[in-house]
Parts: sequence; structure tokens; C-alpha cells
Amino acid sequence: MPLTAALERADILALIPHQGRSCLLDTCLGWTDTTLSAQTRTHLLPDNPLRANGRLGAGAGAEMAMQAAALHGALTAGREKAPGYLAVLRDMEIAVPWLDCPDYGALAIDVTREQADSAGMIYGFRVSSEKGERLLTGRGIVMFRSISTVNA
Repeated sequence: MPLTAALERADILALIPHQGRSCLLDTCLGWTDTTLSAQTRTHLLPDNPLRANGRLGAGAGAEMAMQAAALHGALTAGREKAPGYLAVLRDMEIAVPWLDCPDYGALAIDVTREQADSAGMIYGFRVSSEKGERLLTGRGIVMFRSISTVNA
């Protein structure tokens, strides 16, 4: 299935719970039933909320990737969607210590839904530099809260 049309930041903000500076995605380049590609330059912002001591560690890329997974979930969910939360990060391979390097340009964030059932989903992810250099990869497990629990 070909990728669908791109989404801008305002579209993304309308779909995911991460708002304001906490939203780390700038654009969604497109998605299929199982994949989503996004870009960001928020790693270069001095007020990025994940910075510590003036630097942005590479592990912050996992948050960017899981926001892309949340966006994918919102775009592909049926009418009944339960809120999800990140339960586990696994298989992390971090190739660089910092993400705030201007030489990386816009970061490419690619996520793939590997499994989905009524309890949750597993997404594989890759964060790369604009030139295609792999910065980090991993998997995130998203668990759903039942709608009856959320509304209780």
C-alpha cells in the first residue's frame, strides 16, 4: 500500500496527547497500515523538554519514535480506541551519545507495527540522520488501558 499524504505539526497535535514543546514531531511524511515515517528538527531546539544539562541524549530518540508510533496508532485505529501507554523499550541499539548535533539535519523517524492485539502493540523503530546514518533503533511495547477502566 502506498504512503498516504503528509501531515504537518498542527495535524499531529490534533491526534496525539503530546502537546506544545512536548510534541517532538514536526511532520509525518506518510503512513501505511503498518508503517509511518516522520521528521523532526526539535532535537536542535535549546528548549527541547528532554534536554539535560544543555544536551539531548540519544535515548531521547526513543521518545520521538514512540510519539510516531502513537501517531500511527491514532491514524489507523478503529472507532473504539483505548488509550495506550509505553510499557517497555527493548532491543535498544544507540550508535551515538547525543542527538543535538546540527550535522544530523532533520531526523528521520521510521516506525513499523510488528504486532497488534487487544492488549497492545509492538513497534520497531529507527531514528536516522538526514543523510541516512543510523542513530538508534529499538522496539517499544504499547499496552492499552481498557476503556471501561479509563471511564470508571
